[in-house]
Amino acid sequence: MTTAASAEHVAHYACYRRGCRRAECRKADRIYRKQYELRQLAGIPSHIPGPVVAAHIRALTGSGHTIRGIASRSDISERAINYILNGQENVLRAKALTVLSIQPLTEAPRVDATGTARRIQALAAIGWPVIWTAAQTGYHYSYLFSITSGHRQTIPRPVAQRFTALYREYSHRAGYSEFTRSIARRNNWHGPMAWDDIDDPNAKPEKTEPYGAAAKNGRDSLRKAEIEHLYLLGESVPSIAKQLGANEKYTSDQLNEVLRDREKRAEQERRNSLTAGLAA
Repeated sequence: MTTAASAEHVAHYACYRRGCRRAECRKADRIYRKQYELRQLAGIPSHIPGPVVAAHIRALTGSGHTIRGIASRSDISERAINYILNGQENVLRAKALTVLSIQPLTEAPRVDATGTARRIQALAAIGWPVIWTAAQTGYHYSYLFSITSGHRQTIPRPVAQRFTALYREYSHRAGYSEFTRSIARRNNWHGPMAWDDIDDPNAKPEKTEPYGAAAKNGRDSLRKAEIEHLYLLGESVPSIAKQLGANEKYTSDQLNEVLRDREKRAEQERRNSLTAGLAA
């Protein structure tokens, strides 16, 4: 009868060398010795120098990998990785190759927090409270305020990506809080349309003059300019519609066209800048 212990037994050459004489462990040892002899004949070393593996691990951690992440991907314990880093002379070839197969991260693990701070501020400028933004992204509001205040110069890339996704979804929708808009105006926070490239630390927000109503001639081009101007001042769609004497759907449609036009212009400017840089 097969016992639980025998059912859980894993055949391995090391088990045979510790004294186990099960048929499966004897077979595993025989296969290992055969492979070892073939490697020797082919001139393939059974071990890889520890400093080589340690240097690769340091390169991985320098690019953003963690020791725990390396351990989970290589199926080697964190303790074993620390042994290698602390000067282990040689590493078994099979284990070393699993570590060496992991590639460094191509993107920096942390990014400039400027774009994220501007996104939080821009959402507030159109009526989305910072506390609401914190709840949507899963962070405490104090963390967001530390970003907007400039106390955090860099943030983890996944954090920035989370705020970018939220901003992409809500930057063209008016928020529900007029109180938040007033706070944003008082703090001189700029709305989404003030930025051509919100992630560029050197970018300057587009300045807007106080609103002055244009003649009511019913032309979309002039109305779009008025809508854009009011939106830059942080006004909501209902507020813009009320000031222009237009319905909210018309105002929203015109605003969406304005946003698309601005996005196209910003993309064209980025391409022109890239072309100029390559030409230089």
